Amino acid sequence: MNRIYSFVLLPFLFTTLNIDCVSDFDCKPISNVSKTDYSLELKLKEGSSDDYVFELYDLNTGNLISKKTVFFQSGESKVVFEKVKPSAYTIYFSSSNCSKKKSVKGKGIVLQ
Repeated sequence: MNRIYSFVLLPFLFTTLNIDCVSDFDCKPISNVSKTDYSLELKLKEGSSDDYVFELYDLNTGNLISKKTVFFQSGESKVVFEKVKPSAYTIYFSSSNCSKKKSVKGKGIVLQ
């Protein structure tokens, strides 16, 4: 009977876990000269080289602000979003190796 449970449960565990998604980013807000907006620099600190799709959401309004596809190599940093107004944001990302959306830093990014 235990073999039957193992046969049924193991494939279920592998399909529900997102094993293929080992990517992780750091986000660094950069204040622009005018001090009225920011640029958001992302660094691929863990993961494979790939095209990543980034979605910037304003947490105060719930609106999608911008969506971009950017190629990253492991350890590389790039400015992904520019002219971002002060607010609270979250960034979701996905790629061909990471089909489920994940959030950068797991929490919101506050720009004041």
